[in-house]
Amino acid sequence: MHRFYCPESNFQDRKVVITDPKELHHLRNVLRLKKGDTLMIFNNQGEEATGRVDTLQPAKATVVIESVRKESADLPVMLLACAVPKKSKFEWIIEKATELGVDEIIPLQTKRTEIDLKGDRLAKKIVRYQDVAVNAAKQSGRLRVPVIHPVTDLAMVLKFFPEGTTVFIPSLSGERKNILEAFKAVPSPSRVAFLIGPEGDFTPQEYDLARARGCVAVSLGETVLKVETAAITAVACASLFYFGLRAGQDRHA
Repeated sequence: MHRFYCPESNFQDRKVVITDPKELHHLRNVLRLKKGDTLMIFNNQGEEATGRVDTLQPAKATVVIESVRKESADLPVMLLACAVPKKSKFEWIIEKATELGVDEIIPLQTKRTEIDLKGDRLAKKIVRYQDVAVNAAKQSGRLRVPVIHPVTDLAMVLKFFPEGTTVFIPSLSGERKNILEAFKAVPSPSRVAFLIGPEGDFTPQEYDLARARGCVAVSLGETVLKVETAAITAVACASLFYFGLRAGQDRHA
């Protein structure tokens, strides 16, 4: 069934008015939906409604709500702070991380990261990243769109994580735990986060900073992974462990 994104919509009113130009264009000109056609709407508040098109006007479409389902509230929040790789690979990371249940994504500036965008160009890129997250949420059935934060350095990211966040940092050397064994040691966290380094890895000083803040060093295997591979491997493991092994439950109630 076709899904539409209407943030902040109140499904209790049993009616939703779609006014976003992109969503209207998709509804009217791409899908060519008509009065009486069924669709789904999610509001970024952990709710998804099924309804039918009631009216179609040039600047809006009205949908009558028939049923609503809500997100389960007992699952951990997942954050991904990832060094920005070259070209458009970060968009792919956002897309796949969204599909796997990540709630917040932070483009990470490290000593070995080269981000050549600044000012307006960087601001436009963040908007583009958010659009990628919206589209991935629509496609994958997510009820919330991940928040895409501004580019942030490691020291600030470590301060940003709320108290009680369990932070894992994949490492190629030194003392580290198998990632699944590390998850077993923290079976019911309220928030989990991952720090993914750049090509060339974090510097020793950055690892020292992370460990000083209580980050747990983990292994993703014996091979050297690219940034995007490491990010999605870590997130997929967490998604399976924390979301997929709950007696068949998913993120929805």
